[in-house]
Amino acid sequence: MVTTCLQRIESPQTQRGIRRVDREETALIRACQNGSEEAFRELVERYQRRTYWIAYNMLGNYDLASDISQEAFLRVYKAINRFDLERNFYTWLYQIVTNLCIDHMRKEGGAGGRSARLDDVAEPPDPDVRPSGSRLESEEVREQVHEVLQALAPNYRTVLVLRDLQGMTCEEIAEIVQANNATVRWRLHMARKMFKDAWEARQPAAEED
Repeated sequence: MVTTCLQRIESPQTQRGIRRVDREETALIRACQNGSEEAFRELVERYQRRTYWIAYNMLGNYDLASDISQEAFLRVYKAINRFDLERNFYTWLYQIVTNLCIDHMRKEGGAGGRSARLDDVAEPPDPDVRPSGSRLESEEVREQVHEVLQALAPNYRTVLVLRDLQGMTCEEIAEIVQANNATVRWRLHMARKMFKDAWEARQPAAEED
């Protein structure tokens, strides 16, 4: 069951290869470098929800994901003048987000908060909306998925979240985590196997309950 859900996960925002530099976005970044706060607000609006999803799926905590997302944009704001316009902005931003998540995981020893079957958490719920009624069951499954994700080492959890929950290609992930394609594919293979084993190990206990 776990293998099937992993194979069929595809984000509507999946890219084929690394996206070409967006001219409109480049103009926004150049405006930011010239001091435009309005341009920076537009950049935040473009990417705020996606950065939240990444942080949420890596850390399994609503409030912490929001804090990480805000900290990532603060770092972008401080460093925007040094950004190379020949690079893809989104890979730089996601690199900052994932590094902040990994730093937190290492400091906390891998502990998470609200903690995954992966197809049930491809898009986390709105942080301002709490589950009720018929949503409780799916929320329980989501928490179980995140509990399994929290058990994975940061480098494996990162590639699993970016590929199977966020729909990024291995080429994109390689740029974000600063590793080669072969390394990313190997980590992804191992992460999927570890997730599958950990998920299936939980099922007998769940069924006895």
